[in-house]
Amino acid sequence: MSQIIVTSRYLKSGSAKNAVKRKNYTKYIATRETVEIRVQKKYDMNASIAENQKNLLSQLLMDFPESKRYLEYEDYISKPTAQNASELISTIIERNADVIGNRQNFVGYIAKRPSAEQRGSHGLFSESDEPIVLNQVADEVAHHLGNVWSHVVSLRREDAVRLGYDNSDRWRELVMRHISDISNAQKIPLCNMKWYAAFHDTTHHPHIHLIVYSTNPKQGYLTKDGINKIRSVFANDIFHDELQSIYQEQTLRRDELKVLSENQISEIAKQIQNGSFTNKNLEKLVMTLQNQLQSIGGKKVYGYLPKEIKETVDRIFFELAENPQITAMYEKWCELERAKYKTYTLKEKDMPPLVQNKEFKFVKNMIIQTILKKEFPAADIEIEASVPDVDIPQIIEENLSDKYCLKWSDDYKNACKIIREKSSEISDFQTAERLLLSEVNAGNVLAMFELGKLYSMKKSGLKDDEKSFISYEKALQGFLQIEPLAKKIKPYLQYQIGMMYFKGLGTSIDNQKAAEYFEKSAALGNQYTKRLIALEYISGKNFEQNIDKGISLLTECADSGDAFSCYKLGNLYLKGEIVLQDLDKAEKYLLSAENNEFTQYALGNLYLQKEKYDIEKAVSYFEKSADKNMWASYQLGRLYFFGADDLEKCREKAMHYLNSSAEQGNKYAQNLLNNLEKFENEMLADTVFNLFVNLSRCIEDDYNRSQKNMRSVADSRLRRMIRKKKEELGIKEENGHQQV
Repeated sequence: MSQIIVTSRYLKSGSAKNAVKRKNYTKYIATRETVEIRVQKKYDMNASIAENQKNLLSQLLMDFPESKRYLEYEDYISKPTAQNASELISTIIERNADVIGNRQNFVGYIAKRPSAEQRGSHGLFSESDEPIVLNQVADEVAHHLGNVWSHVVSLRREDAVRLGYDNSDRWRELVMRHISDISNAQKIPLCNMKWYAAFHDTTHHPHIHLIVYSTNPKQGYLTKDGINKIRSVFANDIFHDELQSIYQEQTLRRDELKVLSENQISEIAKQIQNGSFTNKNLEKLVMTLQNQLQSIGGKKVYGYLPKEIKETVDRIFFELAENPQITAMYEKWCELERAKYKTYTLKEKDMPPLVQNKEFKFVKNMIIQTILKKEFPAADIEIEASVPDVDIPQIIEENLSDKYCLKWSDDYKNACKIIREKSSEISDFQTAERLLLSEVNAGNVLAMFELGKLYSMKKSGLKDDEKSFISYEKALQGFLQIEPLAKKIKPYLQYQIGMMYFKGLGTSIDNQKAAEYFEKSAALGNQYTKRLIALEYISGKNFEQNIDKGISLLTECADSGDAFSCYKLGNLYLKGEIVLQDLDKAEKYLLSAENNEFTQYALGNLYLQKEKYDIEKAVSYFEKSADKNMWASYQLGRLYFFGADDLEKCREKAMHYLNSSAEQGNKYAQNLLNNLEKFENEMLADTVFNLFVNLSRCIEDDYNRSQKNMRSVADSRLRRMIRKKKEELGIKEENGHQQV
């Protein structure tokens, strides 16, 4: 496996306390390279280390223990020859020269040592092709008031020769390609970036020294993450071809992981079904967490939970991770991570246990959500009240048009009553049709609209989509002609026109026109239109989503007394999904809404929340809406069956409400009735199974994300290389099109 080693540090001046040590090290730097390096090249590879080398190396390793991370140290340990010892001594001194001597000495050393390829009288280079005056650069670096960083980028000799990184020009091109990446990693604006480098063609590990700083002394800092980014861009560029083959191999291993996951989870499912899979401790923990989560309100995510509940989640995670199948899957994941890590170093990457791996912290929230979903099926389904119809009010303005009129006649009102009456029969609808047609012939636009509605109703026996469209189309033409002339009724006409464009009644759907008329109507004070716009902004289904604006408009409607707006706003604050949960506001607006089954159900759920817990009020509101709301009766059945704080279990009441809910069509209530004895055990087994399924998917998905991120880096490098090759061939790309 090819690898690259990058070490980074900032340079600082020595202290008087270390004067003697600095003097010895500086003397060695000044004398060793002119003699030792030439003698070293004549050494037999099997020659023993000299005694003076051994003593000096011992002192250096004691002073600079981090040197044991270098590739040269690994070579020396595997083969402690005089040549390898000399290479290691030289490397330690190079990379710690700022401690040994001043900055001028360091810059001069990396530029002038005999193994540095000379560019003029020294080995320094930068992005400029202008001659570099070594003394000026040394003074500039030495007296710079801010931080100065040094990066050493090292390759093995065989990699450097094979890939062409055995000369300073190739290294200079590499640095220049990535100087913006280095700038970003070190938080230095590119316009203020200064850098110098020198290439050292050493025997075993050719490398460059790269000095980086900002012309603004207050700018720049380097973190571990920044160092990793610098290492990554160099590695992905130098070893691009090798990395591509690694990615192909990793794809195969990922597919193996997926198959392994599916097989193992299938086996767990079979064991659960036949009763051979048992983990009593895990089952007990799941039940404990279910009860704990049920007892609290607010956000049910790991970071917001009380300490004792977090501990339960942690223990469940530990039990899952101990499963042999999960352990095998995680080890596959670790193998792939180690393969990627070896691109940058020979060292093995130590992988932590699954429960301690920060990459899988999100598993804790997965555990919580899995158990919440299986706690009590469909218990927290939000019941939505339909938006109430808005009739054009009985405000008639005469002489608005020669062709059309708005007339609230007796025939029109009687027809509307028949259409809205649930008990109306086909003969009644035929009567309504006759009444409306007489009004349509008189030019009554209201009747045209209502006739369109009648022809769209299946139960009327008169359903005819073509007739419905034609009637709506005539009504829209009438509304459009009358609207500019109207005064008192204008906002309601604008609402009606907007709704026809919005729903595509007599025209094609046109949300832009609908929004225009809705905005006009709202501006003239139409509360219904303002509420509609607010709900659309919140949902984002038809208008561009703007939650803040939607909540603001809905609050205006609710504060002005609109009952439906109060219900919607209160429910939003209760759920805490779109806005931050605020049970005080939820209670305020829900209590202000009309006393219907939707509001009563929401208030029942409100008083089950920990902060507002009042089981007596909750039961009372559920009871008020139970006859009309199957979810309210289901809640009552669950409460009396499983019990709650300050509410005793009552099987008789539980059966009554569950049967009532089932009769209203609630399949969850019927399922609970059919499986009362086995319900808790089945739910527990299902929850445990889903925990294993979800954890296996977490391991797979995390690897997929990691691989995708790494590949995107390599792909961007490949695109850049292709673009450069095209430019060399005279092919340019402008706005995505090739030009020759």
